[in-house]
Amino acid sequence: MRFIDLQLLKPRIRHLLPALQEAQAEVIAETDPNRRAALIDRYRPRWVALREEFENFSSGKCWYVECKNPGTDNDIDHFRPKLGVKEDENHPGYYWLAFEWKNLRLSCHRANRPRQNPETAVTGGKADHFPLVPPSVRARGPADDLSREFPSLLDPTNPTDPVLLSYMPDGDIGLTPSFHGNPLAEAKFEASRIYLHLNWPKFRDGRLMLYNAIERTVDRGDHAAPARAELLQASEEFKNAIRDLVNFMDSKEEYSAAARCYVESFRHVWWVRDIVLRLPT
Repeated sequence: MRFIDLQLLKPRIRHLLPALQEAQAEVIAETDPNRRAALIDRYRPRWVALREEFENFSSGKCWYVECKNPGTDNDIDHFRPKLGVKEDENHPGYYWLAFEWKNLRLSCHRANRPRQNPETAVTGGKADHFPLVPPSVRARGPADDLSREFPSLLDPTNPTDPVLLSYMPDGDIGLTPSFHGNPLAEAKFEASRIYLHLNWPKFRDGRLMLYNAIERTVDRGDHAAPARAELLQASEEFKNAIRDLVNFMDSKEEYSAAARCYVESFRHVWWVRDIVLRLPT
């Protein structure tokens, strides 16, 4: 998961916002729940219209897990569910945010849709889940203060959330060790691990292959690495290893946050620490 800066995204979608705002006003004005749900469904194409620019902004990657999904459309997910909340059967859903662009996220099917993990038999997928800590403090209408809610799901548009994730050489995602013992951080990780399918087998396999590729590249670079005093006479093979490691961490690449974590695990290698990790990605 990488931080998605919505303020940088806004200029790309500005031309689509009036239609969203118009639909939002109509939905909020409708007091009958059934007619309100019908309005939300009728105006669905207005939030779907954001998909292309959302994808362009993240290089086609799911905002939650950083996978690319050739051959299938990404979903436009409502971070706060629009029609109901699994954790509160009496909640009407955050209908007043159904067309609020800041409540929308680009998601792959695995992160967003209910599926049973074939390894654990646990059903995850974000869908209408929106757990809170504590669960009793939940907004129920447009006049309520959303800032009082503490979501248990990691949000890629929150700059303090992606840092909670740490990536293991075997492809698993864990909670960053410095946050162990922090109740809110642990709740966020546990809920997200299940409902965002963070460790879905194919995601884990992709990160494992990435780790192996990075390890091979570090080995290749180490074999070609010059002595520090001879750095300016380094071979092309060595320079290519540096370029490859930097490219793994490029924000446009799949699992780039994991790639940075993996490359940092080799910071004991002098040229990884002093060259690779100092170059922009």
